[in-house]
Amino acid sequence: MIAASDFKKHISKTLAGHLRTLGFKGSGFNYLMDTDDFVFTIGVQASQWGGQCCAEFGIQPKAIDGIGEYKIDFRKLKYSECEFRTRLTNNNKSDQWWQYSDDPEKNIQVANEMFSIVVNQAVPIMDLFKNKDYIFDKIEVSDLDNIYKNVSSKLGGMDLMTTDIRLAWALTKIYEKRDVARAKQFARFGLSKLEPTSTFIGRTDFEKVLNAGPGE
Repeated sequence: MIAASDFKKHISKTLAGHLRTLGFKGSGFNYLMDTDDFVFTIGVQASQWGGQCCAEFGIQPKAIDGIGEYKIDFRKLKYSECEFRTRLTNNNKSDQWWQYSDDPEKNIQVANEMFSIVVNQAVPIMDLFKNKDYIFDKIEVSDLDNIYKNVSSKLGGMDLMTTDIRLAWALTKIYEKRDVARAKQFARFGLSKLEPTSTFIGRTDFEKVLNAGPGE
């Protein structure tokens, strides 16, 4: 069985060419699209056990340009850094894994299949995020009581790889400059979920927003 590096060589030209038609830039296993409010990413994740890979889709709101001391470089963003990310799935809604092949033509076919899933699953979500109506305005604090049901449905069915506290932090950061009143609502929710001894790095952001000026 070939190594991931060889598989990457086999699929790169085909996958990159397909994704460029959608507006993505990149090569190999990492691709991104920069828009006014969001950066979208597509990444190929090699299995740590070798022999296969899956594809992941990420969305990074530009309002979140870092966490703590870490600053995000949007030009080099990878899907693993995105605040909103999910794995692309097969028809059974399970993670889609592709086997590497010694035959380059079979690997090229994998690249074609990856692109087809991106078109069917990621593109409709991207279109919602690029809509003139800001997608996060749909989310209410009460939705955070069950993010996998309430929030996912408002984000085009995107499965979420996060927690209620982390999502509350993300929404606090998104609305910190956009709508202070909403930012305070999400900050209040997030802070209420933290144990007194929690070392969650976003605690300081919750407290900063709640201690800020008017906006209730």
